[in-house]
Amino acid sequence: MDHWEEWQKVYQHGIMVIWPPDEIRKIINAKREAYDPVSASFCGAHITLTQPLLNTLSDAEWGNIQDILGRFPPFEIQYGPTKSFLPYPCIWHEIQPEEKILDLRHALHQTGYFNLSLEHTDDFIPHMTITEGLSGPPVDEELLTILQEQSSQGSFICQDAAYIVPDESFYFGVVKRLALGRGR
Repeated sequence: MDHWEEWQKVYQHGIMVIWPPDEIRKIINAKREAYDPVSASFCGAHITLTQPLLNTLSDAEWGNIQDILGRFPPFEIQYGPTKSFLPYPCIWHEIQPEEKILDLRHALHQTGYFNLSLEHTDDFIPHMTITEGLSGPPVDEELLTILQEQSSQGSFICQDAAYIVPDESFYFGVVKRLALGRGR
């Protein structure tokens, strides 16, 4: 971790995300690798659910997280169309229903386990990133148009939340999955 940049160190204890099914991740990851290989080298396709954890959680704290997630039934997520935050260099797939993801996010953030001092804690928009401009072609209107023409849209059932943690090379992998709709 000594070789990580300061912004990366905030993620050392991991983060909660929605991890789409492999067939969807394969499609989105191919775009991420083509249009922003640096970002793709950190993490595969995902939908951010929370801010990073402040510390490693105890078994009791994980039980609390599972209890919270157990109160939310599985639900269908639609992804697409392709949108952007231009001029901020980010192109992403829209995610619906926003309100269900934001409700999950809010409930998890209420635990006090997450770093809520970071940017975009309160104005977060659920999305699945294609490029955030770390590498690859310039993120501009031209690239947005190209990606909109290639736009993939679809849906899947969100049945759980994934806890992902970066390894020594700062690549995030799934450490555990916590089911929606079931308590401990």
